[in-house]
Amino acid sequence: MGFAFYFFVSWLITVIFTVMKKRLTYVENSFVFLLMLIISINFSWIISQELRLVKLSTQPIDFTAFMILRSIGIPFMMVVTLNIMNSVNSIANYLLIAICSILVLVILVKLGADFDITNRDKWNIMYDFIYFAILHVIAVYSLKFIRKSKQSEAISR
Repeated sequence: MGFAFYFFVSWLITVIFTVMKKRLTYVENSFVFLLMLIISINFSWIISQELRLVKLSTQPIDFTAFMILRSIGIPFMMVVTLNIMNSVNSIANYLLIAICSILVLVILVKLGADFDITNRDKWNIMYDFIYFAILHVIAVYSLKFIRKSKQSEAISR
């Protein structure tokens, strides 16, 4: 059940990204996606394999579900969130979109524990909330960084 759910959610997020009006350029979308993918892979590796705070399922289908969420769902959710955030003008709406995105990601991770994909005895749900909040901050500032570097490149020409 967990595999089918995560597969559906990941493809739904991918389709939303594909059909939505993108406020970011192709390079910005690619940069944010790849950066979030790298951070997501490394973070999940550290907490599950190195620190052993989260135990992953040994069932191949459940492990695949975890990999799909980690490698497709989370990075695309971040890119969709940044595209939506760039379409609003007020800071209140900006923060509301970020909080909604964080809550959706936390719910997805919590469902992974409910589907026995992960065992989080040594891991608190607040840690996930903090992780996703930091991930959003990193995404926003990396986008600002790439935009600033593009501006400085254009000025130096």
